[in-house]
Amino acid sequence: MTISRKNNFDLIRLIAALQVLIWHGATHFNVTEKIYNFLVVLYHFPGVPIFFTISGFLISYSLERNNFNLRQYFKNRSLRIYPALWICTIVTAILLASFGKVTSTKDFIYWFLAQITFFQFYASETLKQWGTSHPNGSLWSIAVELQFYFVLPLILYIVNLSKNKLYINLIVLVLFLLSILVKYLISTNPTILQNELYVKLLNNTVLMYLHFFLTGIAIYKNFDWLFPFLKDKVFIWLFIYMVYVLIVKFWLKLYDTNYEIGFWGVVANTILSLLTLSFAFSFTDLSHRLLRENDISYGIYIYHMPIVNTMISLGYKGSIWNLCILTVITSILAFISWKLIEQRILKMKM
Repeated sequence: MTISRKNNFDLIRLIAALQVLIWHGATHFNVTEKIYNFLVVLYHFPGVPIFFTISGFLISYSLERNNFNLRQYFKNRSLRIYPALWICTIVTAILLASFGKVTSTKDFIYWFLAQITFFQFYASETLKQWGTSHPNGSLWSIAVELQFYFVLPLILYIVNLSKNKLYINLIVLVLFLLSILVKYLISTNPTILQNELYVKLLNNTVLMYLHFFLTGIAIYKNFDWLFPFLKDKVFIWLFIYMVYVLIVKFWLKLYDTNYEIGFWGVVANTILSLLTLSFAFSFTDLSHRLLRENDISYGIYIYHMPIVNTMISLGYKGSIWNLCILTVITSILAFISWKLIEQRILKMKM
């Protein structure tokens, strides 16, 4: 199966990144009441699950297209994640030092090493005194994404033990249900819930979010027959999703968020995932026309929280204009990151 390069994934990632930026900015700038209705809409299009679903879909396709060349796979994944992340970490470190928050060299070194390796959710206690209490709190999902890269080859190996479509879907379903069960057991275990360290560590593992990636994998594995139902059907899927949210969430009150592991929350996220993939293959020249092959979504995602922390430290709160300033500054940094780092580094991918 070949997936057309003419799609809207860059645009979708940009929208998802902006959703996260606006949500974090509104929350930390204390302007949620001023744009409450807008945030209610954003709430039902959560950026992180969309990112994870797209990763499950696209990274699975990439790995299989390249015949499970693991050396190439890990090189490509590393080039996409680390160079821009390392520069962002250096920028964040400079900001921390500028605001006088580096009071312990040991804590600073631990934090820096965590950011440039696999533990981006970690923050030393002495560094939690800046801004929102974490130098770059949104990077927890980078750690989860990296964990997914490591487990994906094993998942696809198990899934591909047979070419039988029934077997493939059965295995994906079993893995999906197991991931839901594991998340449920972790989320309801009193021993874990009473230990702050356990909660922090487990909430930043792929175990808690694997079902999002598996949704993307399931769509990819069935894309040959799903494609006609998705291509150029974005408004139909948007209507289906809106009706579902209005009835099941607002009227019947059967779930609250797509992060929930209950049946209705899982269904909501599944419909959102299908909507996302439908958007990717509807009006397929839209992304190119708007972005001109510039993908600044990753830069927006990794830079917005250091900017939020900086603005809060400078006293910027309580105004919607702060969101505009945050968006502009972050977009500029993201564009610079794309042009000077990411775009050049990605040319090294095999």
